[in-house]
Formats: sequence, C-alpha cells, structure tokens
Amino acid sequence: MWSKSFLVLAAVLLASCAWSERSNWHLMDEGYSIEAINPGQFYFEVHVNQLKQLGGDVHSPQFRLFVAERLKRNAMCPLGWAPLPCVAEGSCVQRTRRSVTIPGGCAQS
Repeated sequence: MWSKSFLVLAAVLLASCAWSERSNWHLMDEGYSIEAINPGQFYFEVHVNQLKQLGGDVHSPQFRLFVAERLKRNAMCPLGWAPLPCVAEGSCVQRTRRSVTIPGGCAQS
C-alpha cells in the first residue's frame, strides 16, 4: 500500500514540474519557457527547433508574435512586450545547443 501512495505522489510531483512554464519539460513539449525575473521583466527561452520554425532569428516578426502570444496565454504583459536593449547587440542573448534565451520587458501604459 505504501508503494502505491509513493508512486502517486511521485507522479503528481513530476506532472507539476511539467506544467510550469519555466521547466525543461515545458521547453521540450511546447518549444518555449518563461521565467519572470522582476515585475514586468522576464527571460524567454525558445527551443532551437522552434526558433528555426519561426525564421531562425530572435529579431524576426514571427518570433516577436510568438513571444507575445505565449505571454498573453500565461497572463503576462497584456499591453505587449519588447526585448531589452542588449538583445539588439546580442550581448545578453544566451545560446546553448538546445535553446536561445532573451530577456524582455512588458510594455507600460
């Protein structure tokens, strides 16, 4: 009986990790991950395969629309968003073999 309870608890814990927008599971399943860093600021991580489907460039209109739609879906940045200025020069864009991460901020009214 104890082992069944443990398995159920473990399954629930793993499932909760998969539902978080900042988890590795979410990045693999949905192609993106969002991590809030301050009120109105976030890191947006996109899987390299997803980025390729969006034109391969974090400056493309397709990518910006993709980010805007995912932020709305997660009740973030209702007035829109913009990448932080350092993204234009590339100094704060983080690239790994599996993903690209950029910092962004919500538009203010």
